[in-house]
Amino acid sequence: MHTSFGGRYDPQENIGHGGMSDVYSATDTLLGRQVALKVLRMELARDENFRERFRREAQNSSRLNHPNIVAVYDTGEQLIDGVSVPYIVMELVHGTTLRGIVHDRGPYSPSEAAQVMIPVCSALQASHDAGIIHRDIKPANIMVTNTGQVKVMDFGIARALDDATSAMTQTSAVIGTAQYLSPEQARGRNADARSDVYALGCVLYEAITGRPPFEGESPFDVAYQHVHETPTSPSEYASDLTPTMATNIDAVILTAMAKHPGDRYQSAAEFSSDLELVMRNAVTHAAKMHLSGPVGAKLENTHRQGEGPAHTAIIGDSGEISAAAASAAGAAGAAGAAGAASAGAQHYGSQNEYPATTQYATAQQAPAQQSPQGGHRKQKSSRWGVWLTSILAVVVVGIGAAFAVDYFGNREERVAESSISVPTIAGLEEQVATQRLRSAGFEVIRSEEPSPDVARGLALGTNPSADSTLPKGSTVTLIVSSGKEIVEVPQITGRTTEAANRELERVGLKLNSTPREQPSDTAPAGEIIEQSPPAGTAVSKGSEVSITISTGVENVRIPSLTGMKYEQAVGNLESAGFIPQPEYVESDKPEGTVLGVNGEGTKVPKGSTVIVRVSNGKKQITVPDLRGKNVNQAVAALRAAGWKGTQAQVRQEEEPTDDLTKQNTVASQVPAAGESIGDEDDVVLRIYRFSLLELAP
Repeated sequence: MHTSFGGRYDPQENIGHGGMSDVYSATDTLLGRQVALKVLRMELARDENFRERFRREAQNSSRLNHPNIVAVYDTGEQLIDGVSVPYIVMELVHGTTLRGIVHDRGPYSPSEAAQVMIPVCSALQASHDAGIIHRDIKPANIMVTNTGQVKVMDFGIARALDDATSAMTQTSAVIGTAQYLSPEQARGRNADARSDVYALGCVLYEAITGRPPFEGESPFDVAYQHVHETPTSPSEYASDLTPTMATNIDAVILTAMAKHPGDRYQSAAEFSSDLELVMRNAVTHAAKMHLSGPVGAKLENTHRQGEGPAHTAIIGDSGEISAAAASAAGAAGAAGAAGAASAGAQHYGSQNEYPATTQYATAQQAPAQQSPQGGHRKQKSSRWGVWLTSILAVVVVGIGAAFAVDYFGNREERVAESSISVPTIAGLEEQVATQRLRSAGFEVIRSEEPSPDVARGLALGTNPSADSTLPKGSTVTLIVSSGKEIVEVPQITGRTTEAANRELERVGLKLNSTPREQPSDTAPAGEIIEQSPPAGTAVSKGSEVSITISTGVENVRIPSLTGMKYEQAVGNLESAGFIPQPEYVESDKPEGTVLGVNGEGTKVPKGSTVIVRVSNGKKQITVPDLRGKNVNQAVAALRAAGWKGTQAQVRQEEEPTDDLTKQNTVASQVPAAGESIGDEDDVVLRIYRFSLLELAP
């Protein structure tokens, strides 16, 4: 592609493509930096619906400012072959996608995978807080840079496709993403933040096992499984796991992938909290929820008939899970946390909307089948066995009941005693806020958000919010102000004020309400000819941009120049923007004196030609009638009219005549009587001379 976008972004190499767009590395010629240029595909750009949704989502994406989100620098549209093609200019990230890493080097260990997913959760939480749902979380949209930083890409872009038509009708776009599609999206329902949590659970599953949770011959097959089937426990595909780790990854992943949104982690931050525990090899909240569930809980389609009795999992004093517990909870039981509808959970829709994925049964086995050859002896001996088993069962049930009464009866009190409220820290300095949260018994992680009102370094709040009740030792995110968000001033010269105002609002800037006006020889009236700060300047979001607007070609008043020397008048006229043109006039004024200017005192467009009347230094007289006079009388008559010439300037020519009475008188004159001449101009007189030749017959 050789088209320059926006007059400043020159695309170079195609570095990626998706269902809607192509991505190029590009050079920002204005700032001299490398960027990524995402361009809506031509076949979609012809559809106004796609263009409008692409524009809206690009604007939403540009609102996100987070270290784990690929930054959006600019958006716009470029006319290509008569089609207005939207584009997005983004941060150019050098690295490898999670998909490429798992494909090339194999699955991650649980702790490694958690380390990658925690910043993804942070990015998603920031996005959700801004009201933006990603809708297309998948390994190909998670980048690990060459420096080890995790970046989430394509925020909100999937919404354009999702809004245009249902996810399952755009097969070309769904093939790559159906493996991470939440049940509600597969059913064509609205997605929310928990849909992203589900997708991230699928990504974590693949990162640890090397395979997606569901596979099929078509996207429809995969989507069906997301709605109706339970995935194989991820621990079955992972090797060398401790009992704690096996139970943790099953519980965490399958909780994130619960069919009902209400049974999942309710936020990305909650998901991240359990991933922190996975990294420390500590028992996760999801595992605790499962292991404290009903004795003998087992998962349909996982504990098959004949696999033996279910077991009760016990967490020891060390916080580790016993091997016996893990054998019951690892492969299948942990999924109970995902599928079980816990008391008080808010389900997505009616109870029959999603199929049941978990069944709870009592801890009993079906009686053994009797052989037809079995005699009375076997029957009799079996009675003793039944009697003995009954006694043991009574003892076991009694002990279990006592334990249950003690454990579950007092559990609420223990939880209440260990729960604490999140203190209010808004407005405090970061160090003070951190200390207050830690003193209250919380683990603290930090995130930054821009704020137009709160100074950099002061606390904006927490997640969960103040006064929320959490178990002691829970992780709380401290949100610190990064000050006003920094944005780049766009190029608005050459535009009208209306177009400039729209462009500035798009990036969060304001137009100064009192623009300057200035005439321009080149820009039409109403066009912006100057801006301050100039394009490309980094400023705080909300800042004002001052502009100067053209009033068109300037009308200038023709000055009064009468009496000036012509050279001085020319300088004055040229400095005022006029083109002087002289008109020389006979005058008694000294030569070169300005006698006047046409249109003096009126306003005319700058650059107009102005006529200047200039004295040539000669006085004009009207020539009298000199015919019939002798030479002396003629000269006297000229003098009387104002003529100042010499006698030598009166040139005489002969005119023959046969009339002696006309001898030596003026026959004719040049100039003729009544004409104007200079007071020192020559005069030609034709004088009669008597000639005998005129008398000859």
